[in-house]
Amino acid sequence: MSSGGGSPTRWVVVVFSLNLGLVLAHVAVFWLTRSQLVLAQGADSLMDVAVNAVLAVSAWVGAKPKDEGHPFGHGRAEPIGALVASVLAFVLAFEVGRSAVAAAFAHVEPDMDASTLGVLGAKLVIKAGLLAALSRRARRERGPAMQAVVTDTRNDLVATSTSLLGWATVRAGFPLADALLALPVSLYIAYNGAGLLRENLRYLMGEAPAPEVLASLRRAAEAVPGVSAVGEILAHHVGSQLHVEITIVIGPALSAVEGHDIGVRVQQAIEAVDVVARTFVHVEPAADADLGPQPPRA
Repeated sequence: MSSGGGSPTRWVVVVFSLNLGLVLAHVAVFWLTRSQLVLAQGADSLMDVAVNAVLAVSAWVGAKPKDEGHPFGHGRAEPIGALVASVLAFVLAFEVGRSAVAAAFAHVEPDMDASTLGVLGAKLVIKAGLLAALSRRARRERGPAMQAVVTDTRNDLVATSTSLLGWATVRAGFPLADALLALPVSLYIAYNGAGLLRENLRYLMGEAPAPEVLASLRRAAEAVPGVSAVGEILAHHVGSQLHVEITIVIGPALSAVEGHDIGVRVQQAIEAVDVVARTFVHVEPAADADLGPQPPRA
């Protein structure tokens, strides 16, 4: 993962620190008010702390260069870390939901004072600021760790807004709303976990990229001088990046050395695409070429 001019985990450390502060603030306010909404938001921030810790380690491991034991690098570390985070999300969602249901049946009436509004409002402001900063960085970094944090931060804004609505509803004379509106927050936590699971399983299972990605790889190869045609392109995820196998056709009069040089230029062109880690090029003279399955013509 690109460091963007600094430590590859610096942004994770910043987010971790802010979320840890939110956890401590929510715990203190919950102890004073017994609000299930505050508990749910604190649990959500606790999940963020756990996710950031896991992703910090996995991003650090994933940034290590290839070595003898890992000839294609450590790119699978990030999606593995995200899968661990998804399991934590499901556990936390269950606990938040269980606590909210228990409070509803026990008719617990929280004390929705100014501290509750303050801690929920502070979280909303902090998350809005984080989303603005991280969205800009996500345009430069496309790894699953960064995308996971941006998505979670965006959803946090919706969940925190729901909790502020709950605060206003309880203050208006409906105390049961505190427990009932904590349930959507628990579902939101579970939804985030499911999204992380679904997104990162495809990285680990070696799923092929989207058709538009394959089309961009084909265009990059066709633009190399000396390439007469581009045959079959096979690509799959290795962690968050792609390994690509491509067949190109060159003129029959070209020598083996010229064909090799064209193949190297094709490899360089494909690997210049930021999602590609490794490219394997098969060079075929025009008379012997078997292009394999071809994409449909527009």
